[in-house]
Amino acid sequence: MKKLFVLCAWLCVAAAGPAAAQEVETFTDSRDGHVYKCVRIGDQVWMAENLAYLPRVDRVSDGQFEQERFWVYGYFGQSVEEAKQTDAYKNYGVIYNWLAARNSCPEGWHMPTEEEWEQLEITAGMDPADAPKRGWRESGDAGRKLKARTGWKENSGEDTFGFAVLPGGMRGYNDFESVPYCAYFWTASPSNGDNGWSRSFIFDENSIERTEDRRYVGMSVRCVRDN
Repeated sequence: MKKLFVLCAWLCVAAAGPAAAQEVETFTDSRDGHVYKCVRIGDQVWMAENLAYLPRVDRVSDGQFEQERFWVYGYFGQSVEEAKQTDAYKNYGVIYNWLAARNSCPEGWHMPTEEEWEQLEITAGMDPADAPKRGWRESGDAGRKLKARTGWKENSGEDTFGFAVLPGGMRGYNDFESVPYCAYFWTASPSNGDNGWSRSFIFDENSIERTEDRRYVGMSVRCVRDN
């Protein structure tokens, strides 16, 4: 694999709330030249936007456990170039089934585990005792702090840390759903059977949901940098 290039010019970005500023850098994925904003939050460096790696486009009706699947919200064709011209791709990146999500972060980055998501949530103010719980965790208003300030149907976040979650929706059981109401992210941690753990944000809640879903469902991915 070709060596990836990191543009290490660090910038200061004003942030609302308890953090006065965050360190932001840009990263270029050498596979396709896509440039990502990245942000340091506590001891972690996260992509500050959804992964947009798109080697092909699959049909929305074609969900699989055993094969990688790639979709762009609301796009029903199979042209990569056409898909990349849509507003959904530009705003929300790509949605992946669990297997594709596991394999799509660039070299030097990886899909975060349950433990890494919990670390992010605790840094954002969640009570450490709540982080491993199933369902909607409300402590610390961590969801509001991680959601973007604009782009939601209503009740947008304050984006305290520059993480800027947007309501990119999902590929559900047979179709696309939930833009501009919800955001969904896979974690790298499998669950029982054919499920995987995930995180959900919704427009009318300041919390974050920890739950499981079937691995053929399509969700967004935020990569975290390797240590």
